[in-house]
Amino acid sequence: MLRDLLFRLRALSQRKTVESELDQELRAHLENETEKYVAAGLSPQDAARRARIALGGLEQIKEQCREARGISFLETLLYDVRYGLRMLWKSPGFTTVAIFTLAVGIGANSAAFGLVDASLIRALPFREPERLVHVWTTDAAGELHTPSPSEYSALRSGSQSFERVAGSGWMDFYFENGTSAGESLAGFLVTSNWLPTLGIQTILGRNFLDEEQTAGRDAVVILSYGCWRTRFHADRHIVGKQLALNRRSVTIVGVLPQSLGPYYEDTDVFAPLVLDSYRENGSARAGMVRVQIVARLKPGVTLEQARSETEVIAQQLRGRRDAADQSGHLVVEDFAQTFRHPGPTRQNALRGMWMTACAAGLVLLIACSNVASLLLARGVKRRREVALRAALGCSRARMIRQLLTESTLLFACGAAFGLVFLQWSRDIISRAASGLVPGTYLQVDTRVLAVTVGVSFLTALFFGMIPALHATRVNLNDTLKDAVPNALGGSQSRTTRNLLVVFQIALGMVLLVGFGLLFRSLRNVESASIGYDPRNVLTATLKLPPSRYTEPSARARLIREAVERARTIPGVDSAGVTDSLPMYGADSAQFKIESPLPRAVPTQEGIYFVTVGPSYFDTLKVPVLSGRSFQETDSHASSQVAIVNETFSKQYFPQTDPIGHHISFADSPASWIEVVGVVSDFSQRNPEEDSRPLAYFPISQMVPRQWSLVIRMRTSADFSSSSQMLNNWLGQVDPRLYWQFGTMQKEIHDSESLSLRRPIVTLLASFGGLALLLALVGVFGVTSYSVTERTREIGIRMALGAARSEIARVVLREALAITFAGLAIGALGAFAIARFFPTADIGWSGSGIFLYGVSRTDAPTYAFAAAILTSVAIAASWIPAQRATRVDPIVALRYE
Repeated sequence: MLRDLLFRLRALSQRKTVESELDQELRAHLENETEKYVAAGLSPQDAARRARIALGGLEQIKEQCREARGISFLETLLYDVRYGLRMLWKSPGFTTVAIFTLAVGIGANSAAFGLVDASLIRALPFREPERLVHVWTTDAAGELHTPSPSEYSALRSGSQSFERVAGSGWMDFYFENGTSAGESLAGFLVTSNWLPTLGIQTILGRNFLDEEQTAGRDAVVILSYGCWRTRFHADRHIVGKQLALNRRSVTIVGVLPQSLGPYYEDTDVFAPLVLDSYRENGSARAGMVRVQIVARLKPGVTLEQARSETEVIAQQLRGRRDAADQSGHLVVEDFAQTFRHPGPTRQNALRGMWMTACAAGLVLLIACSNVASLLLARGVKRRREVALRAALGCSRARMIRQLLTESTLLFACGAAFGLVFLQWSRDIISRAASGLVPGTYLQVDTRVLAVTVGVSFLTALFFGMIPALHATRVNLNDTLKDAVPNALGGSQSRTTRNLLVVFQIALGMVLLVGFGLLFRSLRNVESASIGYDPRNVLTATLKLPPSRYTEPSARARLIREAVERARTIPGVDSAGVTDSLPMYGADSAQFKIESPLPRAVPTQEGIYFVTVGPSYFDTLKVPVLSGRSFQETDSHASSQVAIVNETFSKQYFPQTDPIGHHISFADSPASWIEVVGVVSDFSQRNPEEDSRPLAYFPISQMVPRQWSLVIRMRTSADFSSSSQMLNNWLGQVDPRLYWQFGTMQKEIHDSESLSLRRPIVTLLASFGGLALLLALVGVFGVTSYSVTERTREIGIRMALGAARSEIARVVLREALAITFAGLAIGALGAFAIARFFPTADIGWSGSGIFLYGVSRTDAPTYAFAAAILTSVAIAASWIPAQRATRVDPIVALRYE
């Protein structure tokens, strides 16, 4: 068997030598037979003739020998490849256009698959993720939360089911970059075994050491890949350099891989977790400092065994409690479960990612139908070649295989150039996609390569089969006599080409309408009425560490001093304070609402609420519709008061004034809060959000640990200088606190909805531009081939007296007829696709595919898309039409 394999490999690799040996062997047999007949008394001529008859045809014997080698298929495939390459080389214009078209379509499709794969399909980038678990704790109502530091310590010291138990926490870092007042970086504090638990290694530098988890030796950080790329320009020598965080010099010891980005996308800096200092300075979650626990199961230990052991540890911590109290249970959950149930915002982002993938698929279909139409037109010019090969005995199947080989070569070259373009534009595409799904990045790996090869092969077979079938359907008699080759021979091909162009225009219409609807929605959201004036308003946000200002009275005094200090800054018109800026959303709770009807039971509803200070509404220029705003006298010592928005008033007090009525938190029904004012509705989460009931409480009565100043300047000023001035003035309130500065207009720009809409519109604009380019190429190519094919007909028309303008009108009329047919079909398709764009109430979660201020059948959008495609079709047909008017009738009819 090995001998046969070696013989076949030799026959394939050394074909000339093997053929020469075969020819010599057959010649020797022929000479032997001839000598036998000469010895029998025949003349040399007769003997040679009888020898050839006895042996049979030499060429037939050679073919039998080649088939016996078992490599005839590979040999003919190599013949087809070489012949296909020669044919493509002979038509450089056609080959260049086809490869460019396919590179665009296949490259866009590969990019879309890479992004969808990174955000939705690809497995977790951790070592043996099936052994990773998350550990949660429960509150009194049974809700899951991140555990406390004491629960983490107990689990780490008492568990025998886990190979490693790693902890992590949250902390914001004040980064002094030297150009302004500084900025806040999202920090993640991790134990030294956190990376080994996940099975992740740094791409630069090292992991944290065990001794760096002690106070005084923890001045080291690891950068996230995104932070390293954006803030430090991917400096390969970043390890060992210093930076100032929280006014403390720390050393960069490593950079994490990009694959970690989609799972910890909001983190900039990783630092060692020192439990003692973390309890005092860490960021609180759900009212307390918490430690996220990630553990790796020991080999052979099941999830149920780990849950049983963990519950025993939890029981030891809980001690004896009331049976109704469900707090303190430790819940072990599969690590991947956390990522299988994303929140509504991420769900909307993933829907947008799927939509861009579908748009990329449309671009691929346009590109493939474009090339198929060009192959059809080219097939008409090769009809005599096909007819001649058929007359010489070549089967139709053999010719189809040859033509499919040429198509596959085209698609393979297009895929190769598409991948090169993809690799070149990888960072640009990743930046656009990460705005939609944070942390998502494009990686040209074996999965993308495999999908690209598979897509190229399948599209080559499908879209190459259509022109192959048409090209091999010939009438030998008419074609070889060259009788009316264009009038009849290409009519069927011309019809199919026109249908493919109609298909391209229709798909382009669908893409442009989808882009137009979402683009108009984006513009409407950007210009939506938000209910307040964001111009010249600066923001300053403060997060208090858990160990500072623990008493409510101390926090109230700090808030009051900060507001008073802000009002004394030169150029400040007014200043207010809130615990949640507009576009940041609001907290929610169950409220009891006093009914305006006598002896009616209070209504209990879930209501959003925000705490604000005096002058907050005045600073944002939000009108108070009735009652009063908050005053300095609304404090802990005074009675509790509230202000509601207009929607709250209309929904719960439709026939009466809510002033003087009461509301209360459902868990404190005895503490009634008097409504003292009604303010106009304004956006709290997204510019286009639905108006919903909202309550406002005095910040001096709630005294939160995180709050923001809103400061209206009299005139606009440079943000960098303004933030530096604010930092100097507010820093005097407490020099140990870190302020994060911004502008209200930037908060709107970075709102959830606009942040989701921009990347989708950008990607769809790119795909729409590619669709227009491909439509231009397709219409131009088909119209040019049509003019060449109809040269004789045009010559006859001109010989019979047709004016040049009439010839141009004929060409343009045919192109426009095809275009209008495509536009009609595309409009119907766009209307059907637009039904998947939601138009109902948006709620508070941002969405990139939500239509706002525009209907699914928006006439200007459809008209604009049709006008663009019509203009492209006219531009693409203009040059072929002008070339048709320059046809010389004598030259055109010379071969008649």
